Amino acid sequence: MTIKPSPRLALLLLLFHAIVATVVSMTAMPVAARLAMLALILLSLVYYLARDVLLLFPDSWREVAFDQGGVSVVTKDGSSLSGQAASSTMFSPLFAVLRIRVEGHRLPVSRTIFPDALDAGAFRELSVHLRFSRKLS
Repeated sequence: MTIKPSPRLALLLLLFHAIVATVVSMTAMPVAARLAMLALILLSLVYYLARDVLLLFPDSWREVAFDQGGVSVVTKDGSSLSGQAASSTMFSPLFAVLRIRVEGHRLPVSRTIFPDALDAGAFRELSVHLRFSRKLS
């Protein structure tokens, strides 16, 4: 399954970061602290837009494939991650949070995938794979 840029994810990232920036700007913190927090929020927005929406970073996920009980991911730089779908992986008709336990890593790697980031029918295929992999685990 080839992953494409997701306009829905971009919109949600913009919305959530704007809400947090609004809350921070309305607090009674000193101005310097507020400016530092707003800078961090802006950096977070730029990072996640570049990595997960525009797929610009070398570790941006480009393809996801399922094989005998495992999941493999190909990143933009051509490297591959493979492992098992973590039990905390979740899916719904609106989005899927794919969490992969990679061999040799302590923490799982995760990405949120929206239906508009995949070809028609590929999101359904992803949901079916995740549903059956969770029942088998």
